[in-house]
Amino acid sequence: MRLRTSLTVAAGCAVLGAAPARAQDPTYAVRTAAPPGLNRADAQATTLRHLQNLVRLDTQNPPARELAVAMYFDSVLATVPGVERRVLRIPEDSMRANFVARLRATHPRGKPVLVMGHMDVVGADTTKWDTDPFVPTFRDGYLYGRGVIDDKGMLAATLTALVQLAQQRDRLDRDIIFFATAGEEGGPPVGVDWVMEHHRDLVGDAEFALNEGGRVRVENGAIRTVNIQTTEKVYYNVVATATGTSGHGSVPLPDNPLAALARAVNRVHEWRAPVRLIETTRLYFQRLATIEANPEMRPAMEQLTAPGASQTQIDAAAAVLSRDPLHNAILRTGTSLTILDGGFRANVIPSEGKATFNVRIVPGEDITEIVRMMNQAGGEPNVTFALEGDPTPAPPPSPVTTELYQAMESAARTMAPNATVIPFMSTGATDGAVLRAANIPTYGILPMPLPLEDELRMHGDNERVPVPALGWATEYLYRVLRQVAT
Repeated sequence: MRLRTSLTVAAGCAVLGAAPARAQDPTYAVRTAAPPGLNRADAQATTLRHLQNLVRLDTQNPPARELAVAMYFDSVLATVPGVERRVLRIPEDSMRANFVARLRATHPRGKPVLVMGHMDVVGADTTKWDTDPFVPTFRDGYLYGRGVIDDKGMLAATLTALVQLAQQRDRLDRDIIFFATAGEEGGPPVGVDWVMEHHRDLVGDAEFALNEGGRVRVENGAIRTVNIQTTEKVYYNVVATATGTSGHGSVPLPDNPLAALARAVNRVHEWRAPVRLIETTRLYFQRLATIEANPEMRPAMEQLTAPGASQTQIDAAAAVLSRDPLHNAILRTGTSLTILDGGFRANVIPSEGKATFNVRIVPGEDITEIVRMMNQAGGEPNVTFALEGDPTPAPPPSPVTTELYQAMESAARTMAPNATVIPFMSTGATDGAVLRAANIPTYGILPMPLPLEDELRMHGDNERVPVPALGWATEYLYRVLRQVAT
């Protein structure tokens, strides 16, 4: 392990010559002076080196094997004064682990701030990639590799920022906790849930936390918005079960369950849940309206969030906004058909068929009421929609009044003064929900500025990050943590 790490560091330094082609890209240029204690060139190079090393550690989930990454972090921080480290191995699987490091402030006066990211990555179909997903590769100013966006890029930037801040430990008035989790991409609860159950003392005293989940969005070569996640949708699966008469395929039957399933599934696919605005999404559309260029979308955003808007006006505005799939997902609970299961032979009509909908509800929504409406929309007497598992309460959204949120907003405005900072509800799930449920306000940001094209490669083929975006990310995290901890 140590030999491989030293080799990859050397390889990373040797390859750096391919990166500067895009290093001066104006998209990522910060016009203000660097914050005290941060060397921008060193931060860029160090973050890039760490990310190359992390990509080479294959943590596809399953089986994940996050221990290799945890040991890498442990070795990097072993020589940093003031940092306490814990590699938390999972007893049931010796190759899985979480990692917690704590930079101790010399004279702490406040509760810690926690920074979190996950070490596992989704699988990669190597036949669909143009490069080896686990060999970091430079091409046209980008670094390609599985996890460079989700979530090893953020981990590399956090590691670099933490080491830089450790040199100023005497100025810190609160500890900084670095928490690298296992199992975020699925499988058994071996990550944040497990740590909160078995080692809560290591992270549970944080006043607030910073995690993935938000976005720094680039359009037309400029940073347009900084979306800070304050809440996220709640994940459920709803299964539709159709029953009917089985028989020989040579004799068509009127109550064929697969035909009924197809009709019901299509109706629910076309159905939309009622609009549900919460504080975060209302602010999201209000602020987005100030920069929206589309002549139909902008007035719809303004009408949607206007004080005293009637339900009729809200629904009319939402109908326009829902033409955009992302806006539609933010406006309401989403129901996505993900699995169809029925039949076992081409010449047999089965007696049962099933379909699974992945349902993401807006915090505060009643999932049992959503299931009732899905049954109504399906409209087939022999097809029943039912919730898998039990309803769980949604943690409250994190307020926009905390020191951490304000530091995130301040850093964004300093580094990208022409961008709009927007509170954001993530339509996906992150580890942040577990901390919010533990009454730790948690905010999400993916700190690398990305065009939508690159953002959509997350979990997809040829995942990549613009090389200079890594330095921007490190400076952003450094500014945020320095402001909130000094």
